[in-house]
Amino acid sequence: MSLNPIKPLTDAITFPFTFIYVVGLCAFINYFTSPGQWWVQWVAFGMGIALIGIWFRAFKFLVATVGVAAVGYFIYRWWKNRESMNAKAAAETAFAEAQQLPARNLAGAGKSTTIIDVER
Repeated sequence: MSLNPIKPLTDAITFPFTFIYVVGLCAFINYFTSPGQWWVQWVAFGMGIALIGIWFRAFKFLVATVGVAAVGYFIYRWWKNRESMNAKAAAETAFAEAQQLPARNLAGAGKSTTIIDVER
């Protein structure tokens, strides 16, 4: 088992060329050594099964990658929506409080500062 996460994809791309090379070489050898018996078909059959397995592994890797990316995207959207809803609710609450409560000057403060009277 390889620790390279991209290995299934590189295998899916390079193995068809390996397939063509090996089956072609075996066909060449088969033609010159025993032209009456075509055993090269079994090489092609076995490597075809391997090719299907490699493509399935690459497809599984892509599905898992897209699935993780989609889950991350939806969590990100939910989190951003949650933050914006909290900020919007806080702003609406502050605005509503500012509209309903009278402002008063702070007694004893050096500067002119107004606060919202929360003790009605």
